[in-house]
Amino acid sequence: MKKIQIYILIFVLNLHIPFLSIHAQNSTPPNIIIILADDIGYGDLGGYYGGKANTPHLNLLAQKGMLFTDFHSNGAMCSPTRAALLTGRYQQRVGIEDPLPGYWQKPGVGSVNGINSNSHAKPKTIADYLKNAGYATAFFGKWHLGNHPEANPTRYGFDTFKGLTSGCGDYFTKIDRYGYPDWWHNDQLAFQKGYTTDVITSNGIDFIKQHKKQPFFLYLAHLGVHFPWQSPDDENLQTRIQGEDFTSNKPGSHSKLGPHQPKDVPEILKEMIESLDKNVGRLVEYLEAEGLDKNTLIFFTSDNGQYLNYDGSTWPKVGSNGVLRGEKGDLYEGGHRVPAIAYWPEKIPENVISDAPLMSMDILPTLLEIIGSPMPNQNGNHALDGTSFLNVLTQKKDMPKRTVFWKTPEAKAARKGNWKIIQDEINPEGALYNLKSDLSESKNLKLENSEVYQSLSQAMRKWENEIVVSNLKATSEQ
Repeated sequence: MKKIQIYILIFVLNLHIPFLSIHAQNSTPPNIIIILADDIGYGDLGGYYGGKANTPHLNLLAQKGMLFTDFHSNGAMCSPTRAALLTGRYQQRVGIEDPLPGYWQKPGVGSVNGINSNSHAKPKTIADYLKNAGYATAFFGKWHLGNHPEANPTRYGFDTFKGLTSGCGDYFTKIDRYGYPDWWHNDQLAFQKGYTTDVITSNGIDFIKQHKKQPFFLYLAHLGVHFPWQSPDDENLQTRIQGEDFTSNKPGSHSKLGPHQPKDVPEILKEMIESLDKNVGRLVEYLEAEGLDKNTLIFFTSDNGQYLNYDGSTWPKVGSNGVLRGEKGDLYEGGHRVPAIAYWPEKIPENVISDAPLMSMDILPTLLEIIGSPMPNQNGNHALDGTSFLNVLTQKKDMPKRTVFWKTPEAKAARKGNWKIIQDEINPEGALYNLKSDLSESKNLKLENSEVYQSLSQAMRKWENEIVVSNLKATSEQ
């Protein structure tokens, strides 16, 4: 009789805890690595995405795992996506809707009682949750969530941090565009020689060496391929110098965009992408050599789409977003539909192409479900906006129906199913697109589908009011 009761209990648990069947196969919690590229567009990578860069390591990762065709960054530029990815919430809830300026000592996420904060609660990050679950945690690369000591990654769940706090730094001298050194070890300046993409990966591998006997969470937020556009072979060319200004948009010795002429940028960008790919390969090779790969989940994506040009005709050609309309900064698909790949041997089926519509903010709840950690109280200060996609990863299931939103100071958009609305400077009265039949967003179907448009518009207004009202409430309580 007791045996029967035990079997029934196991059966019930498997019905209600999807992760149990995965966890039971391996009692050790999985290692987790997030690789966030900077400004990689939907048409930049080789292989499935059709870019000109040779990316054999990312292609192989996709062949051994799952490639996503409908993954979206929460923001169309750097800081907003990073805030959403780490907190599992819309970035507006932590007061970051636009890229943070690079001026020294801006609080960023450290401004938990600032005018844009929706509560007095300090934001909780993926690192906070995983650290509480016994993980060693590390962040290497581009933070861009505040330069202030209160915004340092070590205050947001990371045991160790090496990298830059601003939006861009020279790949060799580690100088920001204002002429300040910007390469840190925790809260102290600590220069590391080498090409930034290589250095970030080396730091990651060193961290794994030190913590491979316990579960680890590694967040590699690459600067590549953000400007300054510098290839690994460019150390002998003009680099940023401490104390000098590198904020110019124009070509020249003090351009924030790097030492090359506009005509050379596409080829340099290709070399930067290939360097990033090579470093992904180096990381995976180390995991395989140490026998760590089978119990490690790797998720690769980008923080936003690519620039097609920069400063109009000054830099007329940069990268590619494939067939998508728009570029970095836009809320058309080219601004936020980005490459994404998930790899987890024997847990994620091989060679799967998924069209599940996903967002950066979905990563955190997915990881919580993987480790069997409870979701935050949905009525509390850390309520998640993202949705777990573990069933997509392990069982190739569909995502639940939902409406998702994007907002910048200049534009806003909403999507439900195949329908997407956008309001911006080009379409101030609003436009409606069917992404299934018109991925390039070329046909405004607003007049023919007025009910769909009105429904999405109403949902967007409701969402926007919720964000604004909650922020104003928090401000009034201070």
